[in-house]
Amino acid sequence: ADHLRFDCLAASGRKLGVRTPHLDALAAESVVFERAYCASPLCCPTRTAIATGLWPHRSGVLINGGRVEDPAMPFGTLGSEHRTFYESLVEAGYRFTLSGVQHVHSEPPLTERMPGADINRDMDWHSYLRDKGYPTPRPPVPWRVPVPTYCNGRPSMRWAEPPEFCPKTEYDAESFLDMFWANRTAEKIRTADPSVPHAWLFFAWAPHPPFWSPEPYFSMYDPADIELPPNIAEWYEGQPKHHMHNGAITRGVHLDKEGWRRIWAKYLGLVTMVDEAIGRVINALKQRGFWDDALVIFTQDHGESLGAHRLYQKMTAYEESAHVPLFVKPPKSCSATPGRRQSFAGHVDLAPTFCDYAEVTPPAGGQGRSLRPEVENPELPGRDAAFIEYHGDQAREMPMRAIVSGRHKYIHHFGLGVEELYDIEADPYETTSLVDCPEHDVVRAELHSRLRAWMRETEDFLDLDTEFAMTDWGRFSERADLRPPGSADDPTGKP
Repeated sequence: ADHLRFDCLAASGRKLGVRTPHLDALAAESVVFERAYCASPLCCPTRTAIATGLWPHRSGVLINGGRVEDPAMPFGTLGSEHRTFYESLVEAGYRFTLSGVQHVHSEPPLTERMPGADINRDMDWHSYLRDKGYPTPRPPVPWRVPVPTYCNGRPSMRWAEPPEFCPKTEYDAESFLDMFWANRTAEKIRTADPSVPHAWLFFAWAPHPPFWSPEPYFSMYDPADIELPPNIAEWYEGQPKHHMHNGAITRGVHLDKEGWRRIWAKYLGLVTMVDEAIGRVINALKQRGFWDDALVIFTQDHGESLGAHRLYQKMTAYEESAHVPLFVKPPKSCSATPGRRQSFAGHVDLAPTFCDYAEVTPPAGGQGRSLRPEVENPELPGRDAAFIEYHGDQAREMPMRAIVSGRHKYIHHFGLGVEELYDIEADPYETTSLVDCPEHDVVRAELHSRLRAWMRETEDFLDLDTEFAMTDWGRFSERADLRPPGSADDPTGKP
């Protein structure tokens, strides 16, 4: 799914009242990693991390790109020097089908990397709508708001739709893009040749903003019945001030709780709709007799603030944005019992996990590890920390790095001189930063040290001990410039 908050699912233990019967049933058959985090709270970087097993700072895919001038574009594109696990499966003889949001932009494109793969994209849906007589694939935006941002170190601005833009589509639910993709995926499963191995990837669009939806999902939830989490429409001391005036996350700062409640009603309808779409794919696997033999993994690229901390969309390391669900249903022949894991997991672990179960070689240089041992042996300790990074949305902005370990989360904002520290066990909604509390100095120093060590181990081009200003993006004009400062292959030889 895309933008699905982890706390919308019953597996999170929270009760928001949203109906997700198919994902609830999948969680009951799966090993659920309760402490899974995205590689980056942004679509293209984190989806590329899923596909390659590389952190964004090593794959070079730092941003989404696409709406700004050309200098940003290389940093939203995967270079030919990096491979995906998709290619590993195809080369091993798997029939590969991808339906839905693709978001791995690469040189050369995936269609050329895997000429025999079946890749279904937006254009297929647009043709379907035209054939049914619908004039437009998406409702027109009646108004937009200015969004202040940065473009490769320089102040900039773009126009975008506000969160209140939640229209009803003019077509029925069966014609909505996720239902279209789900139905197409299900049909391909039902007609698949069982004598060869298959890989089906279904990447839903919902509940991505703008929150436009068809009936019955548009009217499914009454705003008056929604009990909002306590941090909605609340600003907390300790948040970086740039959260209030930089990028897409600022578009909801004007809304109060009642304004957000109306938006939540449309969002929850989309969550139920994407659950139904996923259920159709699951049912096709069961009807075709593939379910017991299948490795099934459910996750998403990142979450959605939806008013938490008075913010909108993703792009932060807060729980609503960075904490993701991760369900792994192994093949029935494997010695795994459904249950929960408290060890940390993340998107860079998915490529090696898929390849491990498929018995194929994962892409070279991967920085994750297969989750299969932890899936099949609950006694293994697993990883004791998760890491998160961010560099900007459409162009490079203010970078961020974060670590979650034990009960604490530490966030470092480059170029601002701002740190945050939260006890997410005692303060799960991250309302009080402890970074300036002397009694937490030891924890802050320990997490700072661990984050710095991870950045150096994974060859991050930034360093916690080196100052960073927005103009420093000029040092990294090409993907090839993303080298650790002062490293042997850094031509400048200096931070």
